[in-house]
Amino acid sequence: MRTLLALSLAACGSSSPPAAAPPAPVVPPIDAAIDAAPDAGVPQAVLDAPAWVFRYSTADRKETWTLRHADGQALLVVETAQGAQRYLGTMTNGALAVSTGTAKLALDCKPARRALSAKCNDTKAPKIEVLDCYHPDFKEPMPFGKEPGVEYVVSADCSGYRLAAP
Repeated sequence: MRTLLALSLAACGSSSPPAAAPPAPVVPPIDAAIDAAPDAGVPQAVLDAPAWVFRYSTADRKETWTLRHADGQALLVVETAQGAQRYLGTMTNGALAVSTGTAKLALDCKPARRALSAKCNDTKAPKIEVLDCYHPDFKEPMPFGKEPGVEYVVSADCSGYRLAAP
């Protein structure tokens, strides 16, 4: 009986090891957390696609249009002095159809080759691949080039197209 009592007391009196605490969550630095979070609703293939850029620059207005597309999906970001506007949608056979949810935009884009350099309207420059995108309300296209892109400038020293500065 003494043995049974001793075992009972030992069993009740012994303390069990403390429960293991869950590991503390790793909190990434603020910038890393932003970079790690994918844009909601944008497929990763689109985010990873090369950027095609068109810049419009006059004394009164500066805009940068950045197009990424893959697997029939598209993201167009238009940056102005007022901020950035994101358009999501599709791009199939050159037809870009995107929306902000409240505004729609459609462009007809065709692969082309344009003579472009840092010099304005340089017809002797080597030809590079662009996407000439036409808006239904305008005759002239918006040529998108691989990053850093193509710029349309109206200034004292240039009135026309050139390669955008990085």
